[in-house]
Amino acid sequence: MFILLVSRGVPSPRDPQWGCFEKDQADALIALGHKVVVISVDSRFRWYYRKWGISRTTINKVVYYDSYFLPFRLLNLCGGQKFAYWVMRKQLDKLYNKVISEFGVPDVIFSHYLQKSFLALYLKQKYKIPMVAMEHWSVLAYEKLPDKVIALGKKTYHQVDTVIAVSSMLKKRLQQHFNVDAVVIPNVIGSDFRVVAPPIAHDKVKFVSIGNLIESKAYDILIAAFSMANLPKDSWQLDIIGAGDVKKTLLYQIKELGLNANINLLGGKTKKEIVDCLRKSDIFVLPSRSETFGVVYIEAMSQGLPVIATRCGGPEDIINDKNGLLVPVDDVDVLADAIKYMFDHYKQYDRKKIAEDCRNRFSPEVIGRQVEKVLYEVCKKV
Repeated sequence: MFILLVSRGVPSPRDPQWGCFEKDQADALIALGHKVVVISVDSRFRWYYRKWGISRTTINKVVYYDSYFLPFRLLNLCGGQKFAYWVMRKQLDKLYNKVISEFGVPDVIFSHYLQKSFLALYLKQKYKIPMVAMEHWSVLAYEKLPDKVIALGKKTYHQVDTVIAVSSMLKKRLQQHFNVDAVVIPNVIGSDFRVVAPPIAHDKVKFVSIGNLIESKAYDILIAAFSMANLPKDSWQLDIIGAGDVKKTLLYQIKELGLNANINLLGGKTKKEIVDCLRKSDIFVLPSRSETFGVVYIEAMSQGLPVIATRCGGPEDIINDKNGLLVPVDDVDVLADAIKYMFDHYKQYDRKKIAEDCRNRFSPEVIGRQVEKVLYEVCKKV
């Protein structure tokens, strides 16, 4: 099967997380023997230089075509939203024609995230190709959605052949907001996390957290909870991996609470660097306010770490009493209690069993087969 995957973008050393979920899906499908080409239109507003026009990259035997012209914001200012989407569709169409000239006509379009699925719908309708849309977007996890998001979803979801949601919660939200009956298929463990390395010995109990430094990740709550837990200061460490807008605020909070020697903001890291950090850690914790799934949880579990997460949507499909603890959103007291419990009991969790269970549920082979089945079914209907 020839799969044209429509992505947000291409992971790079500068932006290792950009398009990483889509890359993991592409890797899983190509490992099953399918031909996969990834296309993307980069419409982000960024201050650093990006090459104009079409770029071609190959990662793990998958060819990536990416188009950059102008950010969506500027296009919107110049001619409005309809004009911006028109320009982006033209970019996508050029990418499509590049693909068919080199690889032939795809059997199916596999798009990710609502905005990109809306664009990919143009290719489906123009070239009569079946299409599956996989939804991850965290905005869709909320009880109330912006009018623009509602409008975009109504124009998109009922026009594609099948919608995949990455969690049970997201499936319910898609049903609630758009009357869409989605298929639930979780996200996949990336190839960098497939090998389970032995843990590295260390003196302190090491907590690790991974996520962008933004309000929705609730790092302010996490730092406050560690202060409230009042663990012996010479016995623990928390490493936070990620970059974002609230870094200065968090640094100030850490200083005010006297936790400079315990909590480290490490900035963004590559996947391989993250694996190394996980090997050096004992417990993973991320008290998000909202997650449609939570790939970082399964990445931690793939290396055998027990997890502390919140009941914020996605983690409920992932966490159980054998691999971690679930706490309410924004509850500092309960989170502090969970931190203290893990500090005292983390060695009672079986790292090998956590890693094995994670592979059995979220490995590229397992998730790839589930996605493959949906793609085949859609192709048969045409």
